[in-house]
This record gives sequence, C-alpha cells and structure tokens, in this order.
Amino acid sequence: MHLFVFSRKPVLYLLMFLLVICFWGFLHYQYLSIPSLVKDPETYYIVRTQEKVTALTFDDGPDPLYTGTILDILQTKNIKATFFILGQNAKQNPDLMKRILNEGHEIGNHGYSHSYIPNKFIDELIDTDKTIFQSLNQQTLYYRPPGGIITKSIVKEVTANGQILTLWSVDSKDWQNPGPKQIEQNVVKNIFPGSIILLHDGGEKREQTIQALTEIIEKLQQQGYRFVTLSDLKQYDADITVQKNIPPA
Repeated sequence: MHLFVFSRKPVLYLLMFLLVICFWGFLHYQYLSIPSLVKDPETYYIVRTQEKVTALTFDDGPDPLYTGTILDILQTKNIKATFFILGQNAKQNPDLMKRILNEGHEIGNHGYSHSYIPNKFIDELIDTDKTIFQSLNQQTLYYRPPGGIITKSIVKEVTANGQILTLWSVDSKDWQNPGPKQIEQNVVKNIFPGSIILLHDGGEKREQTIQALTEIIEKLQQQGYRFVTLSDLKQYDADITVQKNIPPA
C-alpha cells in the first residue's frame, strides 16, 4: 500500500494562485479594461471613420510648468486640442484656464484631485464642473475618470449628469516617462483614423511629453492626419453620418 503525503507548501501555493485568479475575475467584472471598452456604447474612445483625423487630449493640468509650453507648440502648429483638467489645478491657475479657452481649445473634466477611489468620482466631477463654471462661465461636456477606471455605475451616473464618459484609443504612455522617442513611437506606430490620443500636461514631470509633441504632430501630418477637438472629431463618426442621411419616414 502506498501512502501519498502532500506537502503544505504546494497546497498553499495552489490556494494563493486560485485567490489571485478569483481576484482578477472580480476586477475584470467590476472595472472595464481598455479592450472591453469596445463593448460599451456609452464610452467615447474612438470614431468610426476613414478620414485621417485624430484628437490630441491632455490630462492632469493645467500646470504652470508645462501647460503654457504645450499651448505654445499647439499655437505654432495651428492645432486645437482637448484638455482634461483637474479642479484643484484649475482653481490655482485661472490664467491658464482662460488661455486654453481663448486659444480655441476644448476643456474636459478629469475630476478634482485625481483620486483613484471610484465612489468619489461623481462628487469630484461635480466639484470640478462648479470650478470650471466659476472660472469660465462654461459647462463641460466630456469627463475622463482618473486612470481610465470605470464601473457600470459610473458610466450610468456620468451619462445621467449629461456628460460623455471619454477615454482614449492611442496611449502615448508618457505617464511612464519612457523617453521622448518612445512616447513619439507609441503614438505614431499605433495611430489610425478616428483615434483619441492620450497625453499629459501635468501630474508629474512632463518635459518628455513636450520634447515628443512636435515630432508627433509633424510625423502624423506627414501621413496626412489632421488634428481636431473631441467635439469636432465626433462629427466624423460614420454612424452619425449614416443617421443624418436617413430620410424622414
């Protein structure tokens, strides 16, 4: 007769592995990862078009160290972008807020303090809306949650608040500070018509983003791309175009 003796360590490792799998499954169900966004019709991250148009978006500003330089580059290139601002930064930098608006760029809501706690998102969204209105007498249409974290309830609440939950389809990964060349390649190699590009003008050191921005713009222009705001990009959506062309019953 053979006796099988199981060591406690392998069993413990197996239990830990199963716990990790269960935890990953819970997160996948609760928080929609970027690839799953294509299944969520309430999320704006792409426009279906054959036109070579794309939208530059900047998160985490306005920042007195970097936003002004980014605005200078955009002005030189005659390009309009969308800035997802933090309420606390908007309150501290009213002149930059006015410059963003006066130079024809679009302003989106990125929360107040960049908290990653989902149950704070809506309260921070509302606080930032109030700050923007007090500063510019303007309402925001687009909201981007910190980290791109969304839940089904957040999508529902943002929509109920009259805003469009907006993410991205091309990640520059400038938040990793991988070097200007890598930031440029992350955009240029992954670009496609109707895409929304994620960049940052605040939050941390953004010298690399600034160094990469001109190259990104020029290389995409060489490919025939034009840069528009999120609102202008929406006008190129093939679904909207088809609906507009449907004759009345």
